Amino acid sequence: MYYRPHVDDSQYSYPLDFCPIFNADTQEIIHIDVPEVRRPINKAPPNNYHAAAIEAEGGFRKDIKPINISQPEGVSFTMDGRIISWQNWKLHIGFNYREGMVLSNITFNDKGNERPVFWRMSLAEMVVPYGNPEHPHQRKHAFDLGEYGGGYMTNSLSLGCDCKGAIHYLDAAFVNRAGAPTTIKNAICIHEEDNGILFKHTDFRDDSVTVTRARKLIISHIFTAANYEYCVYWIFHQDGTVQLEIKLTGILNTYAMNPGEDLHGWGTEVYPGVNAHNHQHLFCLRIDPNIDGPSNTVFQVDAARGPGEVGSKENKYGNAFYAKKTRFETVEQAMSDYDGSSSRTWEVCNENKLNPYSHKPVSYKLVSREVPSLLPREGGLVWKRAGFARHAVHVTKCKFRPAQSNR
Repeated sequence: MYYRPHVDDSQYSYPLDFCPIFNADTQEIIHIDVPEVRRPINKAPPNNYHAAAIEAEGGFRKDIKPINISQPEGVSFTMDGRIISWQNWKLHIGFNYREGMVLSNITFNDKGNERPVFWRMSLAEMVVPYGNPEHPHQRKHAFDLGEYGGGYMTNSLSLGCDCKGAIHYLDAAFVNRAGAPTTIKNAICIHEEDNGILFKHTDFRDDSVTVTRARKLIISHIFTAANYEYCVYWIFHQDGTVQLEIKLTGILNTYAMNPGEDLHGWGTEVYPGVNAHNHQHLFCLRIDPNIDGPSNTVFQVDAARGPGEVGSKENKYGNAFYAKKTRFETVEQAMSDYDGSSSRTWEVCNENKLNPYSHKPVSYKLVSREVPSLLPREGGLVWKRAGFARHAVHVTKCKFRPAQSNR
């Protein structure tokens, strides 16, 4: 709960210390949680972000020169309804109430051979657990997709452009929770960006230089979950990489604090009388691989030292190391966590088709790094509800697939 002294003030500067419990079925407030330690509204001046408040503090910065992006010959992608083709990539862009964007039937044209890569990719869920053990903050663990709906909360970019350059927009249509059709105008932004160097090599023998510029295709949407904005970018690269980038912006979820209160490490004072609790943002990415067909296998890959001590026959100089691969055979075994000490990745491959040069199965590498595991303890409320967040990777079998289609 928050207080707003004026209609233009940011309420997050004035958090209240109680929590009403509302029964959505009976439309009644059935209880109000009040903490043992009461915390009054702070007396600090408002901390606002709208244009008038910024002008009153000196205005927007004036030391930035404009950056103009132009593509005088147009974009390098083509659209056929909801199907986009770009740099040998081809895919369908869908949308639904819960997940927001859904990319499906993703293929890559390999010198005339249209090879399937992924059947479907989307954000399936996310959880935001807060780390203050004081009652009633155990309730603060929002499922921003499953409970709120990433599609339902998607911004209309016609109300403020969030992309730059030559842009193609798509509307998002879905059925809302009342069963009525809903359309979000300009919900999806598609554009290209320069991406630095793709390849460069200088041959010191004859001073010849080969360099090519990289370009990336970005398919994005932005949804607002109360105080936070989530900017979701699906990025396709010319080297075959598919990247998911999520930018988090907006305003911190805050709570009241007394002057000089010891926060015990559970939060940080970000403004007088304002406590921002520790929290995580854990996303669940759903990937349905279809690498040269549906018969795909997953391996865990760890950088490992070679066997044998220094001076031994198999490792005389002690410099041997390799990529250790562990095949996932069961769902239980395939609940895997990231290990930074071995730079762990996961390899999704089709063992029925070999690369002509390496003679190894064609594959994609799943890279998910430098993210702590679910920090709430096993057996707690968040741990019970957010089962997907207990491990970095879960692999399950899918025996049946619908017939492929370009639509």
